[in-house]
Amino acid sequence: MTKKFIRMVRMLVFVLLCTIGAGSISCEIQAAQTAPLAFTKKITTLTAGKSYQMKVNRTSGVTWSVGNEKIATVDENGKVRAHRYGKTHVYAACEGKKIKILLQVKGKKVVGLDPGHQSRGDRSTEPNGPGSTTYKAKVAGGTRGTASGKPEYQLTLEIAQKLKKELWNRGYQVVMTRTQNDVNISNKERALLMNDSGVDFCIRIHADGATASARGATVLCPSSNNRYISHLSEESKKLSKALIDNYCNQTKLRNRGISYRDDLTGTNWSTVPTTLIELGFMTNATEDRFMASKEGQQKMVLGLANGVDAYCISK
Repeated sequence: MTKKFIRMVRMLVFVLLCTIGAGSISCEIQAAQTAPLAFTKKITTLTAGKSYQMKVNRTSGVTWSVGNEKIATVDENGKVRAHRYGKTHVYAACEGKKIKILLQVKGKKVVGLDPGHQSRGDRSTEPNGPGSTTYKAKVAGGTRGTASGKPEYQLTLEIAQKLKKELWNRGYQVVMTRTQNDVNISNKERALLMNDSGVDFCIRIHADGATASARGATVLCPSSNNRYISHLSEESKKLSKALIDNYCNQTKLRNRGISYRDDLTGTNWSTVPTTLIELGFMTNATEDRFMASKEGQQKMVLGLANGVDAYCISK
């Protein structure tokens, strides 16, 4: 057998193999194009602010869409971007066929909001902290606006509801202790509700009352000597500072800083970093009018939301 003959045989074998391989690849491509439309790369949970590239078993002619663009959006190539906490379907359509997948968008953080007080106080008592022999009233009555006549419990709920919407638009999940005024939820119960809801931190919203000349905003948080939650003192301090600095920067109210308080039931029962903000003095006519106004509340909410952003970015 000559070398020339051997080379010819090898070439024929090579051509034959290439022909078989090309046919196989062609069959695979054809099979993929005729197979039912399906996701080949997908995700069902995504955190707000994050993106993910979805794919289907088609290389062209695919149209992507979502059910709710407030929750998430998708580009023409199937790249999904999560925006706000909630659920929405992601759709892929091709050649008259359409498939979908349910996407759960998680909040960047879970924020707890506790609008202070309620329409009626509750003077019955509860322990000031776990294992405490000191008992305090379950819910105090709160103060009232000197100029507006608005009760504290109404102001705190108005701010909490507007803050919830603003935080949702910024990608957070929000849990509230109450959404109406006619409730009876003790301070201990509010803290336990936050603990059980899986919040990352809690903001207790209140307003101050004192002399007519008293003015400004304050945050109250546990000290490092707190007998119940000393281990949360440092994080609570960071949260408090971020909140008060941004709030006062936005509202231009006097910054009265941080006050360390270890006698607050709603603080002592917490298992997450927590702070209580006194938004301003309702007994000061000027501050009361500001807090009751639409423009004032808009600034208050933006300041609080900026504080949440600042705290979360620092972590």
